[in-house]
Amino acid sequence: MKNFFLNRQINKIEREANDDFLQILSFGARCYPTNELHAILRKLDKASQKLAYYRRLVFLIGGSTTLWIAFCFLFQSLDFTVGIYFTLSMVPVTLIAFSVGHIYINRKYKSVRNAVTVEKIIVEELDRRRKDASIF
Repeated sequence: MKNFFLNRQINKIEREANDDFLQILSFGARCYPTNELHAILRKLDKASQKLAYYRRLVFLIGGSTTLWIAFCFLFQSLDFTVGIYFTLSMVPVTLIAFSVGHIYINRKYKSVRNAVTVEKIIVEELDRRRKDASIF
């Protein structure tokens, strides 16, 4: 059991060490070469777009709960019992899917949530390097 927790902790450390965004947030961008900083900016842009897409998708799933409730009222007025039970069962399913999706996205894209800060750090470092290069 002790070995399991140790392996889990080691895996967590490796994941965080391989996350460039988290490294830049923690230690800055001085250690990275210029071409790699440009590549990280492109990677950050793509990851931010993915995060925004997945968030929209999760919120659409969560928002569909109101649609299921509206259909339930419609089926009640039509005395359609199967439809009532189906729509009532879909309400908790969509709420659970929304919650699980939201937690998963926040865990997977933890460092991308601070994309504005990471981008600011990288741009400031690139500007500093450009100014230093113009002196010579």
